[in-house]
Amino acid sequence: MSTPTTHRRFPLLETAPAAISLALVAGLLNAWTLGAVGTFSTVQSGNLVSIGYFLADSDHPRAWSAAASVLAFALGAFLCSLYVLWRGREQRPYSAEVLIFEVGVLAVLAAVNWSPGANPWWIAWAISFIAGVQGNAFHRETGMLYGNVAVTFVLQMAASLTGRAVGSGIDDDGQPHIRPAAAYFLVLVAFAGGGGIGFALDALWDGSSIVAAVMALIVLFVAAATVRGAVDPAQNAPTP
Repeated sequence: MSTPTTHRRFPLLETAPAAISLALVAGLLNAWTLGAVGTFSTVQSGNLVSIGYFLADSDHPRAWSAAASVLAFALGAFLCSLYVLWRGREQRPYSAEVLIFEVGVLAVLAAVNWSPGANPWWIAWAISFIAGVQGNAFHRETGMLYGNVAVTFVLQMAASLTGRAVGSGIDDDGQPHIRPAAAYFLVLVAFAGGGGIGFALDALWDGSSIVAAVMALIVLFVAAATVRGAVDPAQNAPTP
């Protein structure tokens, strides 16, 4: 059976559906870490503000815990950037490998979460590490930053592009506005939806938000491993 060939303008992991899927995963992971320990897995601005808040409140253990989440995310992004550079030098794709790595680690974390006496902080830090890996590997959608790592930027761009479309009669730059704005808005909906779905799932069965993230990543992995054509984002480097 031949592998299906898909004709795309952009690499698979740089398309809007992939960005929306990854934003959904990010929302699911944030749901678990926020519900379990009160930190964010991908929204590091929230963790940084939390550090300042807890320091001002003299709650140093919580401040250090939030700082550890930031460092775990940074470590994941750092190590992933080295891996991406190495695969680039070898002229080999990396997307499927990174995705299956995420699947494996998150599956282990879900199992650990159900073990008696599991420490939720270590699980949260490991999830932040995975979020850093994912953010570094798949940080763009058709050349645009997306909600995997930069929700505030996505919201700003969605509103800005909508404003430029509405104000085209004032000064039209000739660039498309509605379609990219819609992509940004869908990413935001997916991110928020992932959070809401994750909270609802965890209320039924603790840790099921992690399982849902694993399932979404498996779908992306299968697509990345079987579809012919460009798969890796064209920007094979960390965000400038």
